[in-house]
Amino acid sequence: MIKLSIIGNGYTAQFLSKEALKKDVQVSIITRNISKPKKNIHYFNYYDSKNIALKLSKENIISTVPPNEEGLDPVIQNYGKSIASNKNKIIYFSATSVYGEGDIDEETKPDPKHKRGIIRLDAEKEWIKTNRNVSLFRIAGIYGTKRHPMIKYLEGNNEILVKKDYIPNRIHVEDLSSIAIQFLIKNLNNKIINICDQNKVSSYEAVKYVTEKLKLKEPLIIKYNPNQVSDSLKSFYVSNRIIKCKVLGNELKYKYKYPDYAKALLTLTKKLIKNK
Repeated sequence: MIKLSIIGNGYTAQFLSKEALKKDVQVSIITRNISKPKKNIHYFNYYDSKNIALKLSKENIISTVPPNEEGLDPVIQNYGKSIASNKNKIIYFSATSVYGEGDIDEETKPDPKHKRGIIRLDAEKEWIKTNRNVSLFRIAGIYGTKRHPMIKYLEGNNEILVKKDYIPNRIHVEDLSSIAIQFLIKNLNNKIINICDQNKVSSYEAVKYVTEKLKLKEPLIIKYNPNQVSDSLKSFYVSNRIIKCKVLGNELKYKYKYPDYAKALLTLTKKLIKNK
């Protein structure tokens, strides 16, 4: 049986573990806070250094933990020696913020334009320096159940921030999880994998599509002004890039569960309304 240790127990890890169990992968979650444990998952305290060091030297790893503000990866800082000796599959969840402008694929050289991307790139370098077998998953904006713009909309805020000619890159959390587990099971060895859906649409057009289908109030356009948004929000709009995923299409031959963001958003919204 394939054994997988997921480092971090946040939003994405919940879907990752669920997908892994479906594929008969034995799942452990390494976390600082073991709360609301799920059935059939083994939980380990991140600070249990002896046991964690052993697991991270012998099992497949997916790290979902972001770097700190200094650009240092806390997992590498604490368990770098164990990870260095690991000969199994290691996946580090990074972000497309390491890229610059334009059309991007896995062969494009990183060129981050904001501190957030620079920090991510530094963390990637730490992982590669620690173990050359690491696969970097450069992931677009993650959305899914309990994480999408129609939540705010249904709570009464119909404002949509719009920057001219800006098209976001996204991936449904269920697609991300499925891709990661398939990559693991098929034992692929690609070092850089872009993770993003391929049907590009603006946030405004996607929300407008949903509101028209459900006969809801039309979204209100708020023009993007870099001087009126937080530095964190600004980091998402600083570069206009189109992410292409050669590995997913050519080697994994992945078929998206949610290839169309607008239609996926409609499904999520219907579910949200039904459960209210």
